[in-house]
Amino acid sequence: MAYNLATAAAAAGINKTTVLRAIRGGRISAQRSETGEWQIEPAEFHRVYAPLPAGQPTGPVAEQRDAMADTLVAELRSVIADLRSDRDHWRNNADHWRTQAQLSLPKPEEAKATWWHWLRLAS
Repeated sequence: MAYNLATAAAAAGINKTTVLRAIRGGRISAQRSETGEWQIEPAEFHRVYAPLPAGQPTGPVAEQRDAMADTLVAELRSVIADLRSDRDHWRNNADHWRTQAQLSLPKPEEAKATWWHWLRLAS
């Protein structure tokens, strides 16, 4: 049984205009029926477009699923941005405290003098 534009598009989960462009572009061969409707052999169509997996919803259910996925992706992008902001804050905080710790340490020549001073006092 041959596909028409609508059934071919539904079988691959694409738009009817995409199928029509493929026919006009010569990627898929198709014939017109007596009523002027395009007739596409399934084997010829699936040579170019992979069929949807069995049980894959189409129509409003698929659109709702896509909208839900888009919402989740936007939410995840927001969470990632927040995490990056927190990471940058803690890196800056660590750099600040590292600098404070280095400033509070004695300079190497002062540390050497202190050590020698201690050695002299101990003997």
